[in-house]
Amino acid sequence: MAKKEFGEGAIFTITNYIWWFFLGNFYFAHTNILFIFVWLGTSSQGDAGFNLLTVISLLPAGPALVALLSVMGKLVRDKDVDMTKDFFRAYKKNFFEALFYWAGLLVILSVLYVDVLYFNSNTKLTILKMFLTVIAFIVISMALYIFPIISRFYFKVKDVLKTSFYYSIKKFPITVLNWILFVGLTYMAAKITSPFVLMFFWSVLCYLIMLNTKPILNELEGKYVDRQDEKQINIENE
Repeated sequence: MAKKEFGEGAIFTITNYIWWFFLGNFYFAHTNILFIFVWLGTSSQGDAGFNLLTVISLLPAGPALVALLSVMGKLVRDKDVDMTKDFFRAYKKNFFEALFYWAGLLVILSVLYVDVLYFNSNTKLTILKMFLTVIAFIVISMALYIFPIISRFYFKVKDVLKTSFYYSIKKFPITVLNWILFVGLTYMAAKITSPFVLMFFWSVLCYLIMLNTKPILNELEGKYVDRQDEKQINIENE
């Protein structure tokens, strides 16, 4: 990347990152406007929680999440990004693939959630409840690899699932750190409920996850870049 004649100091860099995080979060929120309206509506009626309408309203979150991961991955690699152009380009390119994986994740987690609620009412089924909890842990662990991978590479479904499961076990420290980032930042955002925090939450989370999974993505690039089209390269060359 060519050096800039102006603004190479720390303050300029920090300001850029703040702007990129804010703008990424802004676009993420606006592409999830359906969920925001549903959540605000159910919250005002004291009925916020799991229901079919909430699950449906969450469907657009998948493509938005992958788009945000894509631009944050580019930011991790290049230290620079055109947030508006790159976000919506990635959103368009990844839309159906991201929706496919995200819808599958929502269905699986919804079924597991309903089953766990049922088992909670029967103490004799505690072992089954624990088993389903482990399944949910594995599914979410894989998802924390699936979405970064599809934000950058084109792989077949079976290869994405196999690779995600493989790395969730082989790179267990990275898996644990992904969980810490996901749970820790979500908990902080829920507790603080500050508008300032919420303006940057998803962008920061996606940036840290892409930073954490960078070694794995680089390893995949080294193995498959000659045989697979890298999405980011395609995006940048358009």
